[in-house]
Amino acid sequence: MKKILYFFIVFVLIVVCAKGQNTENLNTLRDSLAKMVLWGTLRNDTTKLERALKLSDFLLSIDTTNIGKRDCYRNRSMIFFSLGHMDEAMANAEYAVLTLQANNPLRLIFMSAKYLREHNKDSAAYYIEKTIAVCDSSLNEEYNEDMAINKIKAIYLRDGEKKAKIYLSELLRTHPSPLLKAFKEDWDEWVRMNNEELKLMNIKILR
Repeated sequence: MKKILYFFIVFVLIVVCAKGQNTENLNTLRDSLAKMVLWGTLRNDTTKLERALKLSDFLLSIDTTNIGKRDCYRNRSMIFFSLGHMDEAMANAEYAVLTLQANNPLRLIFMSAKYLREHNKDSAAYYIEKTIAVCDSSLNEEYNEDMAINKIKAIYLRDGEKKAKIYLSELLRTHPSPLLKAFKEDWDEWVRMNNEELKLMNIKILR
């Protein structure tokens, strides 16, 4: 269950095209790392995870691309999480999201959660409000489901599930898309998973 819940930290990361020297060799090493992490995580194989950690150290020493560093830090975060080292897991997840642009909502949401975990309400409030502002700015120009869902997540962190669901219902009235309908149908499960994840990471919503 913890592996599923961890998606909030890990799978908010964007994958883009890689550029850099020795791309083919780097891609082979990245694939090897991903497979080792997946195998070690699913089988709870600490030996495999420790080998993956050493490979990630090597990759970080030779891969200078943003996509490469992001992917490597994401895998390291999963390794540390599986080994039970939450502080190291969070630190590597932060290194990964910091490779995203400053106004990327996924980066902003992560930073919101980070400061909530550290009980720094002022910084958490700043990043939550910035997330909402960025999403609103984008949505005012053109409706985008990713931005809408990111705003829902930010409202959830700031105000809790009731106000987040109210906003989802408002969105459905103007944009009755299949994705938003499915989101509302699965709302209780989404809330349960998020509540469990926040509890696991010792995070309380802002209000």
